[in-house]
Amino acid sequence: MAMTIITESVKAAKARFSRPGFVRGFVKALPFLLSNGVAGVVMGVAYRGVGLGFVPAVLFSVLVYSATAQAVTLGMWAAIPPTVPMVVACIATNARYLVMGAHLHQLFGKLRKRIILPILFLLADASWLMTTADAQKNEADAGYLLGASTPMAIGWMGGTALGYSLPLKPGGPFAVAAALLPAAFIVTLLPSQWCGRRSILPWLASAGTALLVSHFMAPNWAMLIGGAVGTGLSLMRGDHA
Repeated sequence: MAMTIITESVKAAKARFSRPGFVRGFVKALPFLLSNGVAGVVMGVAYRGVGLGFVPAVLFSVLVYSATAQAVTLGMWAAIPPTVPMVVACIATNARYLVMGAHLHQLFGKLRKRIILPILFLLADASWLMTTADAQKNEADAGYLLGASTPMAIGWMGGTALGYSLPLKPGGPFAVAAALLPAAFIVTLLPSQWCGRRSILPWLASAGTALLVSHFMAPNWAMLIGGAVGTGLSLMRGDHA
């Protein structure tokens, strides 16, 4: 997926961390507790299906904490996991967080690092979008970012543990769901990356490259390379949203 580079600054007052902001963000993000939980259950069942132990499976969701990266690497799983390609896949699919982090620095750059860095560990696409939107209306509040991120993290991590523990068979519908996870998570990112007609060319370049590469390499690599081409084109043109 081609990623649009965001350079527009967000007007905000002096950043802060407040309990009311945390509560406001937490309540707004409560629906993600269920949606991320369901996706986490599928991931937990899939991890058990490939022979991963309970602790490593949960640690994947806790330490990596990236539904897209985890779903992509799951598709690359083998009897002897290809560690280097998996690491490259994680870096490629999570590269968008560099842009998100730079954007959040405009909001929270004056906060002490001991406050903001632990919060960024739980950063998700949806919590970034919610925080950016909230900062347009209210004072930039890192408490809101933490509150919005918490239900998403609990749902994903807890769902993985629950899915692994439930007596559910990895085959059948769960195998189909696990196979569709990478595409599903990418589709959820598309609205945030669309910036009008200027998005058409990078997206077409990304799709065309992916289709071409898929004839010579595995689908997951085709997706990663296609996304890199589209993002590179966006960077060279200096696109912004």
